[in-house]
Amino acid sequence: MIRRLMQEVASRAEQARIRSASEQRRMHGMDVWVMNDHLHASTEAMFDKVAAALDLVAAVQPWRIGPMRRDFSRIFVRQNTGVRAMFDLERSCVLDTFFVAKFTPAQVGSSIVHEGVHARLRRGGRTMPADLIAWEERLCRKAELGFGLRVPDGDAVVERARNALALSDADVAPLAGDIRLRETRRGPRMA
Repeated sequence: MIRRLMQEVASRAEQARIRSASEQRRMHGMDVWVMNDHLHASTEAMFDKVAAALDLVAAVQPWRIGPMRRDFSRIFVRQNTGVRAMFDLERSCVLDTFFVAKFTPAQVGSSIVHEGVHARLRRGGRTMPADLIAWEERLCRKAELGFGLRVPDGDAVVERARNALALSDADVAPLAGDIRLRETRRGPRMA
């Protein structure tokens, strides 16, 4: 009990530190936080890129914005080396500073859409069975593909999504590890 209390206190202290080190704005009804390392772009440029990405989502798939408002606690731009985007345990859509600074609004928007699918599937604290991780990742990639086909200059988004969808289950969902992934009625997917 004391350990859990200490973890809660430490977590709240860390959240307060992050909140004070971040700049926050509201975009499309969502909190957007930027904790900028200033290695790749100004904080203003980061906010502008996220705003442009969300504007694209709202323009071509407006029905996604409402669920994101409910499912994301925030969009959080911070250094996250090696990962473009992720949905974390605090329900944040985390975007890497390098990714936001150097990639197009369409690519940033597609990652927000991708993480929005993860968020929707995890709504209410649900977890995905390990043997469905590849199915979930393919669902996210299909959402990216649909988004990329609708946005101007979405060629890079479409190419990345199509390439990912062509991968084997183990490659599309490497975090699944060595588990045996669920087979479909048609049989296992072949690479």
